[in-house]
Amino acid sequence: MINPISPRFTAVVLLGCFLSFPSNANAIETDVCVYGGTSGGVMAAVQVARMGKRVVLVEPGQHLGGMTAGGLSAVDIGDPRSVGGITREYFTRLVASYGKQLNWGIALERNGGPATGGAYSIEPHVAEALFDSMAKEAGVVVLRGARMKSVRKENARLVQIETDDGRTVRAKMFIDTTYEGDLMAAAGVRFTLIREGNAKYGEHYNGIHYTEKYRPRTGHQQPRANGRVPGGQGVWDRDFPLDPYLVKGDPSSGLLPLIDGGQPGTHGEPAPGVMAYCFRLCLTTDKSNWIPIAPPADYDRNRYELVARFIEACVANGDDMDLRWFSKYDPLPNSKWDFNTATFGGNLPGASWQWPEASYDRRVEIAKEIEGYHRGLLHFLATDSRVPVKVRDDMKRFGLPKDEFTDNGGWPHQLYIREGRRMVSDLVLTEHHTFGRSTAPHSIGLGSYGTDVHEIRRIVKDGVVAREGKIAGGRGGFGPYNIGYGAIVPKQTECENLFVTFALSASHTAFASIRMEPVLMVTSQSAATAACIAIDEDVPVQQVDFDRLQSRLMADGQVLQWTFAKGKASPRKITKAADLPGIAMDDTDAEFTGDWIQSSGQPSLIGVSYRHDGNTNRGQKSATFTPAIPRDGRYEVRLLYTEHANRSTKTKVTIRSLGGDQVVYVDQQQAALVDELPRSLGFFRFKQGTSGQIVISNEAADGYVVVDGIQLVPVESLRDSEVVEPPAEGKPSCR
Repeated sequence: MINPISPRFTAVVLLGCFLSFPSNANAIETDVCVYGGTSGGVMAAVQVARMGKRVVLVEPGQHLGGMTAGGLSAVDIGDPRSVGGITREYFTRLVASYGKQLNWGIALERNGGPATGGAYSIEPHVAEALFDSMAKEAGVVVLRGARMKSVRKENARLVQIETDDGRTVRAKMFIDTTYEGDLMAAAGVRFTLIREGNAKYGEHYNGIHYTEKYRPRTGHQQPRANGRVPGGQGVWDRDFPLDPYLVKGDPSSGLLPLIDGGQPGTHGEPAPGVMAYCFRLCLTTDKSNWIPIAPPADYDRNRYELVARFIEACVANGDDMDLRWFSKYDPLPNSKWDFNTATFGGNLPGASWQWPEASYDRRVEIAKEIEGYHRGLLHFLATDSRVPVKVRDDMKRFGLPKDEFTDNGGWPHQLYIREGRRMVSDLVLTEHHTFGRSTAPHSIGLGSYGTDVHEIRRIVKDGVVAREGKIAGGRGGFGPYNIGYGAIVPKQTECENLFVTFALSASHTAFASIRMEPVLMVTSQSAATAACIAIDEDVPVQQVDFDRLQSRLMADGQVLQWTFAKGKASPRKITKAADLPGIAMDDTDAEFTGDWIQSSGQPSLIGVSYRHDGNTNRGQKSATFTPAIPRDGRYEVRLLYTEHANRSTKTKVTIRSLGGDQVVYVDQQQAALVDELPRSLGFFRFKQGTSGQIVISNEAADGYVVVDGIQLVPVESLRDSEVVEPPAEGKPSCR
C-alpha cells in the first residue's frame, strides 16, 4: 500500500497568482528551510550557512541533534573511512572535548561481534551542546517548538510551511531531515510503509522474515567474557521456545502481554510494519549524580510474565545471568553507560507501527507507552523475586543521571525512530546496492553498516513465541557502497525543490543498513550543498549539475567513493616507521610552523594519519624533519605523501646536506609510489649526527601541501632493482 500523503498534515495547493503570504512578524523568508532538528538537520543547516545562503532550521521539539544527542551515545558508525565532511568534523570536535583523538584512517576493530567505536562514546548533553554551538557559530536561525501544521505548494514547488503556533517559513528550497518524512508526506511525495517483499526488487531479506539465527531453540552456548558466544551472538539475543499463553499449553486462555496477535505469515511476502522503537538510556553508577528509576504509576508485575518465562528458560539452559541478558550496555565517560535493547529489553514491538503517520499529540502518547513499558521492565528486573539475585543486584547499581535530559527527569527526550516512511523515487536503493551487486550512480555519500533490522513483531509461530523480522548480519562481505543522488530527491513531477535525507528512497532491507546516524548526517550535508547550487542555477533539484555538486562535495571533505580494497573491506594497513628500511620518520616526528591540519581521509604511507596546510597562508607553513644519521655516507631521500587531484603541483622541499641547501619541487598530484617505492628526491651526502634536515613548505604552492613522512636509505643497502647507478649528487633518481 502506498499512501500519497499523511492524513495528519494538510497540503494546500494554490495556483499561480492566487498565492498570497501573510505580512507579519511571524512570516519568515529564507533561501533554505530545513525541517527537523535531527543530527542531519543541523549538518544541513550549517552547510547552507557556510555556503553563504540564508537558512532556517525548524524543529518540532525543543532539542537539536536527534538520536545522536538523545541517548545513542555508543555510535554505530560502520567504517570510519567512509565518513567525511562536517560529520567527521562534528565527531572529531566531540571527542576532543574529552581529550581524545579519532583515527579516521582505519577500520574499527571487532571484539567477537560487530566492529564498534568505543572512542566515539560520548555523553548526550555534550553532544547536544556541540550541535547547538555549531548552529550558532554558522548563524543558523533555529525555530524550536514549531510543529508543522500545513504546507503550501505552487504546482510542483513547495512555497512555505506553516506551524501550529502561527509561524510561516517561505523558502526557495526545503530539506526534510525528520526521521518520519513528515514534510515529504505533507508535500504529496510518494512513500511507503510496506516491507516490500522479496519479489518486488529481487531481494533476499525483505518482507516477512524469519532468520535461523533467531529461531526459538534450546541448548544455547555459554558466553565468553565479552558477553558473546563463539560466532559473535550476544546473550542479549537469545530466543527460547517460550509458551505464549496465559495458561501454559492452553491457547484458549489467551496471549500473554507483550505478544502481538495475528498470523505468522509467509517468509518473504510483503507486509506492513516498521522496526521496534526504544529509548536508548544513558544510565549512571555514580550515586552523587543519580536519580532512582521510578516505575510507571500503573506498574503491574504480571505484564512481564513472558520475561519471567524467558528467565526460567535461561536458568534451565545453565546461564549464569547478569544484566547483559536484558541489555547490551557500553561504557561512556564519567561513570555512565549507553543501554541498548535485547530479546527482552527496551524494544516494544508493535507499538511503533502507528508512529510514522500519527499526529504529534499521538506520538507523545506512544512515546509515554514505550517509556512506561521500559520503566516497568527495569523495576521488574530490580525487584521481582522471579529475577535472579545477580541480575537484581546488577540492576540496582544504575540510575538516571541528574545532568542528562534535565528538563525530562533524566529520561531521554528522543525516541529511537529506527524506521519511518520511506520515499519512493526514480532511484530506490535496494539490497543490490548495499550488497555490492549494483552501484548507485552519482554518489553523494557512502553507507557501510551491516543489515540490521530490529524485530517487527513478537508473535506466535509453531506454538511458541518468535521474533518476526529480526535480522542482524553483514552484507555479503562487501565494503562501503554508494548512496546515489536520486535517492534523496523526489520524482520531479511530485516536487522539484525538496530533498529527503532521512526518509530517503530505499527498500526496507536496504534502509536497515543506510539508517545509521553518521550516514544520514552525510546525506544531509550533501543535500544542503545541492540546494544551494539549485538556487544558484535556478533549476529543479533533479537537474542540478552533478559535476559541479561533486566538486563542491569533495572540496568540503565528503567521501564519495570507496577507494580501498574492492569487495570485502579490510582494515587499512598501518606501516610503522620501524617497518621501513633505512631511516623513516612519520609526520609526528616533524617540527611544524604554522597551522597544519591532521587528516586520514586518504591512506597514509606511514603511520595512521598525515597533515596538510589547509591550502592557506602561502609561505607561512613548513615541516622540518631532522633525522639522526648513524654514519657518514650517501643516502637516497624519499618523500612520503598522499596524492590527490587537489594537491600542489610544486611543493617545495629543501634538503640540507653536506652539499648545502638544495631544492626539489614535487608534484603531489602524481602517484606517491613509483614501482611500489616512495618517490625519490635524489641522492645526498649526510654527516653522522643531526646536522641534516628535510624541510617541506607551502611557499609558492598551487594546492594543498601534504606531509606524511620521509625516508633516508643508505646507497649501499639499495637493491639493484631500485637503482642501477646512483645519480650525481642532488639529482633526482630514475624513479
